[in-house]
Amino acid sequence: MKLCIGIIEDALGRPAVFKNYTNSDNLFNLERCEIYCGQPVLKSGIIYVVCSETLPDIISIQNGAAMLCIGMPSEIYTKSQLILLVLNTDYRLEELSNQVTAIFSEYNSLEYKLLDAVNRGRRVQHLVDLMAPYFNQNELLVNTSEFKFLGDSSQYCRLCEVSNIPQPNPEVLPQEVVTFFKNDIIWNNVKMLTEPFIYEPSIFSVNCLCMNVFYGGEFACRVVVSEDRNPYRSYDAGLLRFFTSFIQLIYDMSEKHNFTSSNDHAVDLLTELLSGENVERWRLENSLAQRGWDISGPYLMASVMPSERDYFNRTIPYYCQTFNRDFKGCCFFEYRDFIACVVNLSFYSSSPEKFTIKYLETFREANFRIGYSNTFTDIMEIRSYYLQASIALRIGLTHFPSIWHHRFSEIVLYYLKAKMTEELGGRFLCAPEIQTLIQYDRENNSDYFHTLKAYLENEMNAVKTAKDLYIHRATMEYRLNRIEELSGIDFKDAERVFYLRMSIKFFSDI
Repeated sequence: MKLCIGIIEDALGRPAVFKNYTNSDNLFNLERCEIYCGQPVLKSGIIYVVCSETLPDIISIQNGAAMLCIGMPSEIYTKSQLILLVLNTDYRLEELSNQVTAIFSEYNSLEYKLLDAVNRGRRVQHLVDLMAPYFNQNELLVNTSEFKFLGDSSQYCRLCEVSNIPQPNPEVLPQEVVTFFKNDIIWNNVKMLTEPFIYEPSIFSVNCLCMNVFYGGEFACRVVVSEDRNPYRSYDAGLLRFFTSFIQLIYDMSEKHNFTSSNDHAVDLLTELLSGENVERWRLENSLAQRGWDISGPYLMASVMPSERDYFNRTIPYYCQTFNRDFKGCCFFEYRDFIACVVNLSFYSSSPEKFTIKYLETFREANFRIGYSNTFTDIMEIRSYYLQASIALRIGLTHFPSIWHHRFSEIVLYYLKAKMTEELGGRFLCAPEIQTLIQYDRENNSDYFHTLKAYLENEMNAVKTAKDLYIHRATMEYRLNRIEELSGIDFKDAERVFYLRMSIKFFSDI
């Protein structure tokens, strides 16, 4: 592994008398050390260990050459391009050479261990454990684009701890943090950076030195060193770049990076059912039994629409994982750009209202919109009930955009109207008797249509209708007779009366 002069200085642990590498302390170009033995040229990539009195007055210095000098050398060296670190005369040449060689050996060993861990398919956490001691006691962590921790040098995220953010699950970032990041312009702007960068304090109270990892050209995960215990050193970005190269190698060597995913057989079967595929009942029953679920339910189906930020930031897997952990009796999974959720209502006293009320604020905070199906008991019919939930969401958003959740039972009439008017507009479906009365009212400033509407709404009770309209009973009887004369309505024809009710409900406003 190539090192920089800053690493060597800190590893030696003694103050320098003089140094001339202000712009080179983070340059990782030093491959090995040599004791200077009168060579006419100081070569790039080599750090020479030397006593000042043995140095010649004339020497050629290549760009990138470095020197550890015991005692102060002449200006030929101090004012040159040489990367120079001068130590006091307490050092012995051989002792210093052995120490520097040991430093190179230590980092070469680290490089070998990291590469071996990647080749052996070791977990990312193992690599983090190997690298963490080299970051000056600051936290080192790796988290995916779905905000799941692949590795953390602390048992719990110290970034959350020092920022006073509760972390219920040590495996993922808290929902509060995810919600902030998905709406943060800076977080979105740095996703495609290929070099180390500083993410300044925002929701976290300390700096974060970060570097991205990519898979298939897309942002896959991020390696982070927090400034939670000690200030950054000039070469920490170089160490981060070195370590991140091994995390990148893991992704490059993995076809589907399965190390970030977990399999859920129930989700696979439910997805197949939603897609219209045949699933044997016993297979689903056995899979649900592993969750402690009875296949006979009762169940509720939900279709959850994430926000645009969730699509852009790819936070949907994170929310599925978090909700599955925090919501009892639920199975959340991605389905066609939405989140599908099966709710086992036996965990909620068979009451869909208890579930919707309990988690309404959680969904609202995540900026999710939800559609709910009717309750059902045969989970093999999940496809139809998911369609109910999707319809509730779509039509609910159209008619009631300010409401966060919509029940199919509450919007089914809007759905029926939409389906009935797919081929013919409402004006062409409305009962002609209704259209006749509306036209007559417009031309004669009468009120026969609204009288008919109130009469039908009151189950054709003339007395109650007269009271509702604040008219005399005789006036009511007169109006009914006129309605029959003008439109030809036969109130004894049950089918015709049903058609009139439907026309008033769906088409009379067109």
